[in-house]
Amino acid sequence: MANTVLKTMSGSSPRVGRPPRVQAPDIVAAAIEIGLEGVTLKQVADRLGVGVATLYRHVRNRDELVRLAAFKVALSGRLPLQEAARATHWSQIAMGYAEALFESFVREPQLVYELMKGRLGPEVEVDFLEQFLAALEPHGFTPAEGVHLHHSVAMLVIGAAVGASSVAAAAQSGLPQDMAMRRVLSSRAPHELTRVRRVSQVYLNSDPALWMRGLMDLLRGIAQARGESLPDAAEKI
Repeated sequence: MANTVLKTMSGSSPRVGRPPRVQAPDIVAAAIEIGLEGVTLKQVADRLGVGVATLYRHVRNRDELVRLAAFKVALSGRLPLQEAARATHWSQIAMGYAEALFESFVREPQLVYELMKGRLGPEVEVDFLEQFLAALEPHGFTPAEGVHLHHSVAMLVIGAAVGASSVAAAAQSGLPQDMAMRRVLSSRAPHELTRVRRVSQVYLNSDPALWMRGLMDLLRGIAQARGESLPDAAEKI
């Protein structure tokens, strides 16, 4: 599926002369291996052993390459195959999607930038959404209900991923949250921020997987509305 889209976007007109040594999927795979945040066309060309001019057969510029790579990353979720989906509780399908989405955005912060620029719209989402809806269908979800679940999970997870990325970026920049908190509190009078001072350690030591509890609350509410309960395995998260 992804390869078909990549080939289509890279142009369908026949080319004269010897076929290029690399194809669009090779270029995208190399970009992902390097990392989307700082990847350059020269880095990709060097990794593939070709000239930059060869890449321009398939991508117009770095931005397009990043969008294509982001598309592939976004499709790397853990949806079960159609037959396996029938034996998998719908909440586990949603959880697999959530975990894959969270990991993708934390691993590649560039995806957040692409999303905020409006470059991860329907053109990079509809094929995955079709698979997601198909996986939910055997469990009695209408397409509309599946879309609502998809959107609800995505909004929760992307927010969590942005928060996790922010914490990691602050630490990498030399100002981790604990240091920043001490600096802020020491700059304020002792009678200020009394409640925050009492819970500063809770603030700093929150569970990185706290977002999963929010996800479980969401799924539990959907299950209750459907007259169901979540499997024991899911409830233990």
